[in-house]
Amino acid sequence: LGQVNQKALIKKGGKVLLVKYPDKAENRARGKYDMRGGRLNVDEGTLDGLKREVFEEIGTEIGVKRILNTGTFTNLSGLVNFFVIYEAFLIDEQKPFKLEEAEVADVLWIEPKEFFTLPIIYPEYQEALRSILL
Repeated sequence: LGQVNQKALIKKGGKVLLVKYPDKAENRARGKYDMRGGRLNVDEGTLDGLKREVFEEIGTEIGVKRILNTGTFTNLSGLVNFFVIYEAFLIDEQKPFKLEEAEVADVLWIEPKEFFTLPIIYPEYQEALRSILL
């Protein structure tokens, strides 16, 4: 299941949440932005895996509304991955984030149109969300 990547497009007050990779990240990830989420573990349900990844990375629980889009991209190791982007929300909007420093340098709330002006780690995510966010 390592080639199934799930992402949460977390929305709040008309904005969407992105994270910035740390400067010590792998070369192609350094300075790039991404949605939270990650790969499924073996024998893990899809929504359980997405919620686990988000909690590990930013320390907050999410609810999931629906699938927004799917697609494929070639990851930093050169492997083709299938991705699913879900619309999500924070269970407790007041809870402060607890960042996993190895993967997340910063969290920011942006206007949806900014998603297309920032350096997103995989441009395929931008293409998958173009008709949804613009």
